[in-house]
Amino acid sequence: MIADLDIDLYSPELIADPYPVFKAIRDAGPVCRLPGGVFAMGRHADLKQALSDWSLFSSQSGVALNETMNDALSGTVLASDPPLHTGLRQVVGRPLAPGRLAALRQKITETAEALVDDLASRGEFCAATDLAQHLPLTIVSELVGMPDDGRRRMLDWAAAVFNSMAMEGSSYAAEALPIVGEMVAYIADAALPERLVPGGWAAELHEAVKAGEITKDTFESLLQAYLAPSLDTTIFATSNLMWLLAKHPEQWQRLRDRPALIPRAINEALRLESPVTGFSRLLTRDANIDGVDIPKGSRILMLFAAGNRDERRYPDPDRFDIERDSTDHLSFGHAIHRCVGANLALLEMTALLTALTRRVRSIEILEEKRTDHAVLRGFSSLKVRVDC
Repeated sequence: MIADLDIDLYSPELIADPYPVFKAIRDAGPVCRLPGGVFAMGRHADLKQALSDWSLFSSQSGVALNETMNDALSGTVLASDPPLHTGLRQVVGRPLAPGRLAALRQKITETAEALVDDLASRGEFCAATDLAQHLPLTIVSELVGMPDDGRRRMLDWAAAVFNSMAMEGSSYAAEALPIVGEMVAYIADAALPERLVPGGWAAELHEAVKAGEITKDTFESLLQAYLAPSLDTTIFATSNLMWLLAKHPEQWQRLRDRPALIPRAINEALRLESPVTGFSRLLTRDANIDGVDIPKGSRILMLFAAGNRDERRYPDPDRFDIERDSTDHLSFGHAIHRCVGANLALLEMTALLTALTRRVRSIEILEEKRTDHAVLRGFSSLKVRVDC
């Protein structure tokens, strides 16, 4: 029997602290039903299995909770399945291949070290803007290679794309969809290709159009993959990491003493505070999910952030422990739809954290403000004082 839970996914209380509700969803069963007929899944093992089975839990009908956005997403990397997804991912992932990321490592490392030196010398700064936004808004947006007017809009477009995935009728989707429309119109402008920065990722995509490898429509859908997910997710992941380390000074000291734990610290922060709470899938046939029958055509919200705190998988799941092995967290998704830019995000976060451990003895939070967002979780402001 399916449990019905009367949950408002966009209430101020849930946006501020979703984890008690996520636990209620896990405890209700492998799948529960929310208002509006949407199903939700929050257990780690069930999520991992579902995300591995793209033929049953399909992305090609969109991953949002409203059909307007699902129609807009159609044919993108995020909203497609093999064989289309395989080809799209291969093209969009070229600049993110290991060899090309290795070539970026030194630039990212040097930029991170210079940034941390500057911020540390100030003593007080905003970790959500001055620190977390710097690499995405300088190096990454430069790599994408949009014209200046498009580059200036990337943060607004990214926030809107994720907010527009909220349920039909929500204020988040209603306010975000016109901004997404602006982005789509900008990308579709016939004059845009000639304005792209030569050698950038966007220009490289257009070269694939000229070579007959992809169509103009595919170029536009793939460009969205560079404009939306490449900024906010990494920015929020970094601010969440800083917040956790500041809240747990004993963990920060342990990390300074043992910098080899940096990869584990990053994964543990991603597990505990996932920057993306979840996306949906459409069930392509009747299914039995861990003993619960769900009919074909059901839309299921995959709550990555709930699975990341599943006590069935992680002992004492609400505890931040930088020695925990959290490599199987779901914050980047899983299987074929794992975030294309995950390795770039990890490279950026590693560079910043390495520089911080060398330069900063302690981190104190002076002021914090969580961002008001339907899908993403992070900070709009996180003012800190550091002791060097």
